[in-house]
Amino acid sequence: MAPRRLVLAVGLVVLVALLGGCVALPTTDDTPDPADVFEDTFVHSDDLEDIHGERTTTVTHGDESRTEVVAVAERPYVEYRSEILESPAEDRVGAVYVSNATAAWQYLPESNTATVYEAAEPYDNDVVEAARADEADRQRDRYDLEYRGTETVADREAHVLAVEATNESVADGISLLVGDTEFVYALETVEPSDDLAVTEQTIWIDTEYAYPLKETVVAEVDGETYEYSERFEDITFNDGLDDQTFAFEPPENASVEEFT
Repeated sequence: MAPRRLVLAVGLVVLVALLGGCVALPTTDDTPDPADVFEDTFVHSDDLEDIHGERTTTVTHGDESRTEVVAVAERPYVEYRSEILESPAEDRVGAVYVSNATAAWQYLPESNTATVYEAAEPYDNDVVEAARADEADRQRDRYDLEYRGTETVADREAHVLAVEATNESVADGISLLVGDTEFVYALETVEPSDDLAVTEQTIWIDTEYAYPLKETVVAEVDGETYEYSERFEDITFNDGLDDQTFAFEPPENASVEEFT
């Protein structure tokens, strides 16, 4: 679907990586297969119709932490909306991102500018879901997984999955899947060319709707440790979101640019 990398993040420099598949460790009869839990980050329960809630993102480097709070709404797999509620960068507060089957918009109220990506053809939800399932299958040999039971996130029961890249599966940056998307996050003072090694990565997946609720990553860059956490503080499932939630019309006096 439309590129969600239109969504900007706190900081100055963007680091991106692909979260790959997995090699599952042995399970017992009373625990889920780690490979199935991992696949839930790509393809969710058939009973899931929509979600909305507030998600917090925090990046920590030494004694410094930076946090954003974002309101999120989604109808998997092609409709998504987010609005930044709190941010250390004041000009980002109120920024809106909306995507649907035909277009993706990002609007920055501070500068009254909007960027739009228009699809050549409407995205079909079933096709996108199938592509995500194929991607999960394609990546399956790239990670070792360890199932660590269940914990509570946002008052929801969640499977806990530790993820470790095999060999050189992840070459650059950080990959995140919480909120059903790969999140791009900027780490201040880190250049894209810097050598980055992910040392810890854990994902929490809702046990009922197979939806990612939280992810943490610990990475080393030139001997410096960066900790990244993305989690829903509250979340509601199947609340009957309407079509208008995923529509966007920029203000009449806004400057609009096309993203290609």
